[in-house]
Amino acid sequence: MKIIAHRGNDGIHKENSIEAILNSLKSKYTDGVEFDVRLTKDNKLIINHDPFYNGYYINHTNSIKLQRLGLNTLDEVLQNINSDKIIMIEVKSDDKQIKKITKILLNTITKYNLNYYICSFNYKLLQNLKNKNLKLGLIISLKINEKHINNDLNFISVNYLYNKKIPSKETFKWTINNKKELEKITKQDSIITDNPKEIYNLIKES
Repeated sequence: MKIIAHRGNDGIHKENSIEAILNSLKSKYTDGVEFDVRLTKDNKLIINHDPFYNGYYINHTNSIKLQRLGLNTLDEVLQNINSDKIIMIEVKSDDKQIKKITKILLNTITKYNLNYYICSFNYKLLQNLKNKNLKLGLIISLKINEKHINNDLNFISVNYLYNKKIPSKETFKWTINNKKELEKITKQDSIITDNPKEIYNLIKES
């Protein structure tokens, strides 16, 4: 059972920030981090969950502006990582961006020899990344991507409330943040959590 820090959460720094990500990777409570990337107007990958930040639409804003507002590019985060833990990158993309964003993603991550797990809600995007020697995983929610539950990708990232049959492959359940939620998963599942330390201690106690 692996524990992955959701959006790099370390309980101290802002989620999806370089400080949180790097601190989580140093922690004994985690086996890796998960964070989100989006494409900027000038074709850079910026780390942020939502499509907007401080009133700016990320797709329509240059990376330098977003960096001045406190966001980090994928490149500046990866170049500061010195760890063999899981680096789970969730790619946020619509269908129109697929070719562009996958090319930029590959050009960026291949510069750094890290333990990448690439995931997305966009099934077409993941299919476009196949045969690139990457671990790929589809994100499954209660009503999203159910028709693709049986796929030929390497792993699955699934909402912990999803109770239908899941294929036998590496499975990450999200978002497990307390004892009650932890009780809903099996020992074979790995965990994506906002509270790595708390979940680590709960597992150790059980």
